[in-house]
Amino acid sequence: MDSSTTSACVGGSSATTIEGVFLYGEPYLMPTAAAPDASGLDLLAALHRARDASERERVVRAELAAIGADWLEFGKMQWQGERAQPVSLLCTYAPPDWTVAYCRNRFWECDARLKRASLAGAPCVWSVAGEPSLAPAQHMFRMLAAHGVGSGITICLGAPASGHGVAMHFLSRHADHRWATKDKLAAALLLGVCLHEFIAKHTLPVAANRLATGMSALQARIADCVQRGFSDKEVARSLALSPHTVDYHLRALRHRFKVRNRVQLAQAIGGMAP
Repeated sequence: MDSSTTSACVGGSSATTIEGVFLYGEPYLMPTAAAPDASGLDLLAALHRARDASERERVVRAELAAIGADWLEFGKMQWQGERAQPVSLLCTYAPPDWTVAYCRNRFWECDARLKRASLAGAPCVWSVAGEPSLAPAQHMFRMLAAHGVGSGITICLGAPASGHGVAMHFLSRHADHRWATKDKLAAALLLGVCLHEFIAKHTLPVAANRLATGMSALQARIADCVQRGFSDKEVARSLALSPHTVDYHLRALRHRFKVRNRVQLAQAIGGMAP
C-alpha cells in the first residue's frame, strides 16, 4: 500500500482492506436521518447531531482528552475460540500509521490485550514496559512504543462465546498506567459503548463510486456494511430491511463477485475500494 492509500484510509471517505481487515476513517460514515433514542446517553446524541465528520471527530477527541487518552484503537472482531480476528478497524483516532502496521504484521495473533480483556469481561489496564518480553508480542509492543504509546486501557464488548464483538484500546503517552483510575475506566467504557452504538446502528457507509459501479444503491450500501463486518441482523436493522431482503442481496453479491462465503465477499469488495 502506498502513502496515498494510507492517507485515504485514515482521513478520507474511501477505505481499504489489509490482510482481510477493512480499514476506514470517520468521513466514511454518514448518520442516518432518524435521531437515535439516546436514553440518557448524551454523547450518542452528540455524535449524531454533529454536522460532519470533522465535528464528530472533535466530539470524540474531546472525550478522549477528558479520559486522559491520546488515541483510540477501535474495531469489530470475530472470535474463534479465544483468538480474535479483526473484521474492521476505524483509523481516525489511532496513532498515525499504526492501524496499517497492526494489520500488515497481523498483530492480533499475538495481542495479549485482547485475550485478557475478553476473558476478564471488564476493562483492563496495561503498560508497554510491563508487557511480555518474548517475541512476537515483544515486536508489537516495541512498535507501539515507537508510535509514542506508553500505556493503555483495553475493553472488549461481547465475548468469545458470542463469536463477535468490539475491541477498543485507549492509548496514552504515559509510561505508567496509574492515570487509568476507576472514573477514567468508566468514562472510557461509556465512550466505547456510544461509539459502537453510533457506528453499528445509526450510520450508513458513504459508498465509493467504483464500488457502486453496476450495483443498485441498496446493493452498494449492503456491500459496504459487509466490509464493516455487519451481521445479517445488523445490516437489516441499519438499512431498515427484512432479513429475507438482506439474504437475497447477499446471495446476489456473492454471485456477482464469484465468491462462496462472507469473508471472501468482504475481501473482494475491499479490493475495489479506491
